[in-house]
Amino acid sequence: MDAVRHVRGHALLHRSGRRIEPLHPAFLERHPTASGWLWLALMALLLTACDLLGGPEPLRVSISLSAALPSLGATLLVLSQTPRTHLENEESILGHFFARFFALLGALVLWIGSVVLGAAVAVQLTVDAGTDSDRAWSEAIDIFAAVVPLIVATLWAVLVFRCVGYIARLRGWAAVPARHRIPEQFLDELPRTRRIVVGLAHPVLLLVAGTLSILLVFVAAVDVGPLSGG
Repeated sequence: MDAVRHVRGHALLHRSGRRIEPLHPAFLERHPTASGWLWLALMALLLTACDLLGGPEPLRVSISLSAALPSLGATLLVLSQTPRTHLENEESILGHFFARFFALLGALVLWIGSVVLGAAVAVQLTVDAGTDSDRAWSEAIDIFAAVVPLIVATLWAVLVFRCVGYIARLRGWAAVPARHRIPEQFLDELPRTRRIVVGLAHPVLLLVAGTLSILLVFVAAVDVGPLSGG
């Protein structure tokens, strides 16, 4: 456990936390997870109002990201101060096999998909642009601009779901976990801040808020660029 003291950022985290330790609202300290749900509900209301008033897509995405920010931020804080050894466990031979099998299968599917997509794009450019190189480059840039937002949205989804999996293994599903793998040295000198951070880093809260943001980010990504038809 002493090694946790040497996790990068530990001293800076404690110095920063001392400034806000006495400033936490009483309700937030007593009910951090409930506070996270209230924040999510408030953001959902803002999203509904924004949709009814015809707000711009960037505003809706910003609100959805703000909904996930407290839980995701707390989760990233816990994960940043937790050594990898806290997640170690004995893996069965069957588990080891299936993990490698599905990793290989996923890599193969992605490789085949990239080859097929590349061929389809090349054919489409040939049909649309013919021998006009300027038009071909213009359409290639348009396709790139349309695909990048979808890639960013996919990576955002991977980040959220991976964080949900890790934090669930570390702290469990209880609002106030009695048994957990979070280092005892994590914010040990700042008990109020620790309680709030651990409470906000709740896997279900992060899953719901993160899924909301993922859906809106994907909708925005589809609407961006020439491939959306806009």
